[in-house]
Amino acid sequence: MKRGVEARVVAATLLERIIEEGAYSNVLIRTGTRDLEHRDAVFVQRLVYAAIRHLTRIDRTIARYAHRTIEEDVRNVLRIGVGEILFTDGDDYAAVDSAVEAVRALGSPRAAGFVNGLLRNVVRNGEPELPAGTEGEALRFGVPPWMFESLVDAYGTEAATAFLDASNQPAKVGVRDRRGVQPGTAVEGIAGAFIVDDIGRYRSEIADGALAVSDPSSIAVGLALAPRPGDRVADLAAAPGGKTLHLWDLMEGEGMLVAVDRHERRAATAARRLHRMGVDVPWIVGDAADPPLRPGTFDRVLLDAPCTGLGTLRRRPEIRHRIGPENPAEAGRMQRRMLDAATALLRPGGRLVYSVCTITPDETTRVVDGTGSRPPDELPGLELDGGILLAPHLTGSDGMFIAVIER
Repeated sequence: MKRGVEARVVAATLLERIIEEGAYSNVLIRTGTRDLEHRDAVFVQRLVYAAIRHLTRIDRTIARYAHRTIEEDVRNVLRIGVGEILFTDGDDYAAVDSAVEAVRALGSPRAAGFVNGLLRNVVRNGEPELPAGTEGEALRFGVPPWMFESLVDAYGTEAATAFLDASNQPAKVGVRDRRGVQPGTAVEGIAGAFIVDDIGRYRSEIADGALAVSDPSSIAVGLALAPRPGDRVADLAAAPGGKTLHLWDLMEGEGMLVAVDRHERRAATAARRLHRMGVDVPWIVGDAADPPLRPGTFDRVLLDAPCTGLGTLRRRPEIRHRIGPENPAEAGRMQRRMLDAATALLRPGGRLVYSVCTITPDETTRVVDGTGSRPPDELPGLELDGGILLAPHLTGSDGMFIAVIER
């Protein structure tokens, strides 16, 4: 199989698993391209992410030019091809020819002529004109209209479009320096956070634990909690354990750190990962809404709550296709139950940090309303009621809301 054809076959196969089977793009692309050369793996990632980000426009374009029923494997080859033509700067006719060969390789040779004709129509005529108003703006950013409207209502048109535009750009790789390596470019205002252009240069440092892969927004969460050596610390909803590791480092390995997660398998995986890095903390399987811990006994509590994840659209663009308008409020109600339970764990004088990797008011400011929360000290971001917001258009990081509550 030719090199370009193989890449497009892989891309179409991965896209089907993400869209139809609910796989996580950031995980699947990493595992599904292991056998490819690096440049081909990068190319596949670019094709798949372009298709996911602009899926609504791509399907709209396919519907404009298709005049027959389309089998699912053929449709995903078309989605990759249309996305490549409209939303990447590659060679249009190479995209057409490779898509034709890809559909043959996937066992649908009779569809080759149809794929060729449709994609050549796209090259000649482009996509249908976008409608005016909210529907057109939502299509432009590849999000459902309800999502665009809710962001505009919360932050205004300029900020909402800036967030969505930044969320459709490739995410840079962040690392946390644990041993004075100081790689890449330091992130202003977030101690220990760096952005690296070539993560491959630091494989050995990551393998031996000198660096930990972590977005700057996640590093900011640990800094906001600021645990001290000797503290008693609870980390709720803690898997996969990146923030747990940061808390351990800030505590210099002294004190008591307990990690709680409701998913037994994820907790076990996180425990093994930290053990390989020389960090052994007790992991307890339990629900953050009813943690199996003694109330009033912890100096520091971190609740990095489950959420809709809209702040991570750069890394998991499929989220836009998986949540509906009711989901932020549903998540917010669950998060408030968790927050009340987490607050009860604090001793007098203790500190709690509530964080979520999303930006919807239902999951951020409305959750902490009435708790007396405040923004963390000396961290970058947009100050909101009771907390701060980090986001790709504000801080170059994932979207993250962080609030501090003290008793």
